[in-house]
Amino acid sequence: MSDRLILLDIPGVLYSASSATRLGGTPDSGTLKDVRFFDPVALGFIRRLFGLAGARVVVSDHWRRGIPAAILQQLDLQVEDMMPPAPGGFGAEIAAYFAKRPAPSAYVILSAAPDSLQPQQLAHLVSVDPAQGLTPDGFRRALDVLGVGCPSGMCLDVQPHPELAERLRQLQQLARLAPERFGPAAPAAAPATLFHS
Repeated sequence: MSDRLILLDIPGVLYSASSATRLGGTPDSGTLKDVRFFDPVALGFIRRLFGLAGARVVVSDHWRRGIPAAILQQLDLQVEDMMPPAPGGFGAEIAAYFAKRPAPSAYVILSAAPDSLQPQQLAHLVSVDPAQGLTPDGFRRALDVLGVGCPSGMCLDVQPHPELAERLRQLQQLARLAPERFGPAAPAAAPATLFHS
């Protein structure tokens, strides 16, 4: 077993409201066609996590059989193991998983539904907004939880400076109120002339 694990709660992390808008749907048909609705950006972050941290992925038992298992195989997520089924949600599945094997030196829980987690699990949680999915900030926090530094150039600060963000908000508001200030001025009508020969 790897010294680092990514305990992955797939809904809201690998597909989200934002990716559904971009990709035209969510993976809910129960067919292999669902692969196209997984967010390629979030998948890239997960692949970078296991590449940089040497971490392996553990997912819910729901993904063990049938179409979900085939989808996981297509997504190439380096899945090391499945959590055992347990009533009580993702947190209960994690507890059941670690009841059968020792916890690794470092693990991160990526979930968009952290309400089911147990108090001792919260220190390992990177809570993901289900509207956005896994973002650069979530990726950086996951690296921190796993105890891995982010290589320079990969973890650039993508948040605008607060003053710049406020100025952008003001300009957007002004553009709505006075759009003529932001577009090319309408050409003035040329005076009508009559040509005489």
